[in-house]
Amino acid sequence: MKLFSSLDLEFIKRSLSRNPSKKELKILYQILEPVLHQREMLPPRFVQQIGPVDQNVKIEIRDVKDSGHWISPNYLIRNCVLHGSWPIQLSYIWLFKPSKVCLANIQYFEEKMTESFSPSLTHYFSHDAPKQKTGKVIVVASMEKESFSQKIIPGQLFGYVSIPKPGKSLMNEKRIMNIIKNYNPFVTGLSLSGNCGNDLRRILSLVPQKVSLNIKFPNKYKRGDILFLSNGRRDNELNRLLSEQGYVYDRIGSIEDDLFHTLNFGDDQERKWPVSITRISIHAKENEQLENEINSKSNFSKKSKKINTLKIVKEMIVKGNLTLKPDAIIEKGFKRNVKIVRHQTIKSFEHSLFNGTRSIANVVRQMAMMGSNIESLSLISNIDNSQFLTGQQSVISSFGFKNVNKNYLNKELLPNQHQIIAIGNKSEHSGSEILDSDFISLLGSVKGELENSLFQDLTGQTIEHNAPVFDSTMEYNINQTLVQAVSTDVIKKVTTISKGGLAISLLSMYLALERKYGIKTHISRKLKSEELLFGESFGAALVVVGEKELMEFQRICMTNGIPCSTIGRLQTKQEISVNDILKIPEIVLNSLPT
Repeated sequence: MKLFSSLDLEFIKRSLSRNPSKKELKILYQILEPVLHQREMLPPRFVQQIGPVDQNVKIEIRDVKDSGHWISPNYLIRNCVLHGSWPIQLSYIWLFKPSKVCLANIQYFEEKMTESFSPSLTHYFSHDAPKQKTGKVIVVASMEKESFSQKIIPGQLFGYVSIPKPGKSLMNEKRIMNIIKNYNPFVTGLSLSGNCGNDLRRILSLVPQKVSLNIKFPNKYKRGDILFLSNGRRDNELNRLLSEQGYVYDRIGSIEDDLFHTLNFGDDQERKWPVSITRISIHAKENEQLENEINSKSNFSKKSKKINTLKIVKEMIVKGNLTLKPDAIIEKGFKRNVKIVRHQTIKSFEHSLFNGTRSIANVVRQMAMMGSNIESLSLISNIDNSQFLTGQQSVISSFGFKNVNKNYLNKELLPNQHQIIAIGNKSEHSGSEILDSDFISLLGSVKGELENSLFQDLTGQTIEHNAPVFDSTMEYNINQTLVQAVSTDVIKKVTTISKGGLAISLLSMYLALERKYGIKTHISRKLKSEELLFGESFGAALVVVGEKELMEFQRICMTNGIPCSTIGRLQTKQEISVNDILKIPEIVLNSLPT
């Protein structure tokens, strides 16, 4: 109850027109806890109020025994079934590095359990995850669009069924799926958590904000029991279908068109709550403007020495700054693109606002590079840094992801541990053959931002008033250009410009080309050599485009209002060059990580 302020309590009292009981306050707190936690950390405009979220994705955090088995029964698939769909893809995001035996046991168990509907099973491992025998796994279930398209409106009925825990065969889930597919008035359902406050919050996340609830929760119920919502004033047929399978059905409420929720929490005491009570007032100050105006001119220290550009590139390679190796993935087919942020634990919050911004923008960009738009974006976080979280929410807001985004502030994770899970439709593009006549094009522009850069870290030069900025409009338009061009095979390869600047991006492209081609580029510039090569123009991208596709690529860029310039071509010579200021010979390219 510590997150309730005196103003909150006054708001609740005024809303109820009476003093709330201790039980009411406890349940209200359980309902509003995610909002209250977010309010502690975020500016008011970014706080997610309780209400419907448009997602065909379910998430569950599970614990693994050191023997390589789940510690307790899991209800993720049951929740999918109650939305009318078996999951088409299950993605397992490991927050630790399991042993081969542990992974094999989990994989075998999940394959046997799901063999009747055969979803894609995909495991993800971050390279910085700790090696240990036990830990947590985030499981993401992706579904097709909900099978039942009926709207939630007044007059629909809530029914309750006690049901055994899920077993290895999903027997109960199969029975329930068969029942709801044969019961036309079925609207939706929910696998209950066993806690009135949590369950009321989850019900409110299903229903429109304009309707009210009339519910009497069972006196005693357990996790995994089922709540049905059906259409119409009669539910005799649903009762009959469930009885035939050995289940006992009880009608426990309805959707109403009222200004008040009528609630009974299993103690036979009816309470009237105004519908607006969960829209709890936000008593927090707006943060200052997220980003100040940036002076575009660089300010190098007066005694900066002339640098050896090739030496800087070598240092970036030696120090492991060419981080191209993707997270490990073990897959059994793909039906949806899933992208998980690589770095699970944040060790430093220096420049936290910008880093929070990039944590989201980079994942969205990586999905665009796969030819996919974002259908669902989930943040699971135990981060206690308001600036980092504010940066994340600013991108979600500016990219228009509020309706597909779900935030989980979860204390089960380690301190400062987080995951960003992006899901989109899999793009069915074939990929074109790479030729030595292909062009290298630049999407966006290189602006020479060196403040807080990798270059500054390596050289020790003091660089001020030239920090990277987040241009939401430009980045969004570049993402749309990439989605369209990659999904239609207009673009053959993509790398983004970020840490280390253009030089590192060219090395990334060389590896993406499987070391088969060198790259020769020339860029018209008003920038210093250091700015051109190492300026961290986050959001810009390099692409490989064939001669035949070049005009279509330029048309797509023009349609999306994106500047693009052809800056070079591939070559058979194993060398990367930029103007006359950098040549990376074959001997250095051979030192790149495999």
